[in-house]
Amino acid sequence: MAEEQRMIDYLRGKGMVRVDAVARDCLPGATAEWVDRVVANLDWLGYVVVYHGSDGGPSALQLTDMALAEAMA
Repeated sequence: MAEEQRMIDYLRGKGMVRVDAVARDCLPGATAEWVDRVVANLDWLGYVVVYHGSDGGPSALQLTDMALAEAMA
């Protein structure tokens, strides 16, 4: 989906990024539930590592080596 690709493009070269920053810059106006769904899809596909906050929700994201390798291909 376009949202996932936008997040991957945004994360490339940034290291670890807070989910709220990614949501603000990639999915402005999206609900928290929609952002969580996009993050969950990327996690399930193996493109990001999700770091969870104290509330159990996603707090930060980092691209995996697989996502970086596919981006270079």
